[in-house]
Amino acid sequence: MDTLGILGSLLSGSGCWLQGHMGRAPRRRARVKAGAAVATAFLGLVAAPAGAGTITFDFNSLADQASDAAVQGYMRNLFPAGNVTVTGALAQQTYNGDNHVVGPVSYHTVTSETLGTGDGGVHHSGLDTFLTNSGTDRITMTFAVPIYSASFDYEIFPDGTCPRQGTGCQPSSSTWPDFSFIADGVVKFNTLGIVPGQSGTYPHSPNSGWNHNEYAPQYLGTSTAWLFPNGVTKLEFVDWPVMIGIDNLRIDPPGVPEPSSLALAGVGLILLGYRRRNGRLG
Repeated sequence: MDTLGILGSLLSGSGCWLQGHMGRAPRRRARVKAGAAVATAFLGLVAAPAGAGTITFDFNSLADQASDAAVQGYMRNLFPAGNVTVTGALAQQTYNGDNHVVGPVSYHTVTSETLGTGDGGVHHSGLDTFLTNSGTDRITMTFAVPIYSASFDYEIFPDGTCPRQGTGCQPSSSTWPDFSFIADGVVKFNTLGIVPGQSGTYPHSPNSGWNHNEYAPQYLGTSTAWLFPNGVTKLEFVDWPVMIGIDNLRIDPPGVPEPSSLALAGVGLILLGYRRRNGRLG
């Protein structure tokens, strides 16, 4: 039986025993309730779920065009478990693929929908900060201690080397924009850009105008929560050929340990002690 199952059995047994004594003297009932309260409180302390300390990096306190050194300093301030090293990152607020990123139309005006205008796929007013790669094909983050999960928003920006699907620019070619997430050297997933208008995406960009379609492949989405049971120390967010972005990176540093045998024994002793004491008084 796993740890939580053992704890559940202890509490279930104590609950049945407590119910069997509910008709006894008030003094005994008070002691029983006190014992149950102590045991429950203790259980709450020792059974805290692993990963309760999830850290979210929204990057919003960074100025537009802040360097990877500034990104690194920001992340170190929020990561108490150890240092973080960041390379290849640039903070952005307004970048929209030179007006080729698609978005909604209002009064014949197209506004690009980017990581700066939404969080988790939900549009918000104003602009916030996200990261793009700069000077290299990837953003690299190295943590001094292992992390055990990661999720994030991400974007594949359109690029002039692939203005539309055609000869020399196909999903199978190296010029097609894509995104790869790598943890400790292992590719966890790869996403290809899609042609605007496909899969329910917006068809228009500021460059194309409200009455014409944009054709440069691109993508805006949110990852699932990737779990690393053994922990990882290096995350890479990779683009080919030119630019990707990430935002709202959520990680789990070393989590709260599972309840130990000693903690379980403590719960059992509390329940057993109150049972014996109230048995003598009865």
